Amino acid sequence: MVDLWIMTFSAVRREWLSKAVSSEPEIRIAGTAATFPFLQSLMSDTSADISLIDLQPEMPASTTRDWLEELLEVTSIVLLVPEPEPGVVNQIRRAGVGGVLQSNASSEQIVQAIKSVASGLMVFDRALAPQSPDDEPLEQLTPRESEVLRLLADGLGNKEIAVKLSISEHTIKFHIHSILGKLGAASRTEAVTRGLRSGLIEL
Repeated sequence: MVDLWIMTFSAVRREWLSKAVSSEPEIRIAGTAATFPFLQSLMSDTSADISLIDLQPEMPASTTRDWLEELLEVTSIVLLVPEPEPGVVNQIRRAGVGGVLQSNASSEQIVQAIKSVASGLMVFDRALAPQSPDDEPLEQLTPRESEVLRLLADGLGNKEIAVKLSISEHTIKFHIHSILGKLGAASRTEAVTRGLRSGLIEL
């Protein structure tokens, strides 16, 4: 079970986000807040694994950064952002935020991001952080490898993936070995994180 705090200035957005995540039985809302100060009061009365923060354009960047740093000492964070200026998302990533999605992300994308961050992954909407010229391009996966990586992101094990794709467990191990090599990843978790960041798979 993932305990979640939700913060957004908009009452309409708070209601929508609450309904969106309440449909997922593995997520439990521990509290909602309209402002960072009110969220701080929640921190003294309740506990949560993840904070879902809906940022607004009018929020001062310096104030937001200070609050996020304080919040990161207590929970992981999934941010919903409008359209940040170039470089802002990279700053957020360096701060240690677990996930960043666009404000117009679907309820399914938000729920999947929360679950992914709760399992230790990092999720970033590729549209918010386009690849820079200095980034090393990743080798493309085959359609079957993409299927396997997508199922790894869903938390399935080798045997479950083999059954779902109607192929042998030995073949699944071969595909995973190939995926790790192509993505330069040392583990399944790192492979999924790289796949999400690079847009090879989507939420």
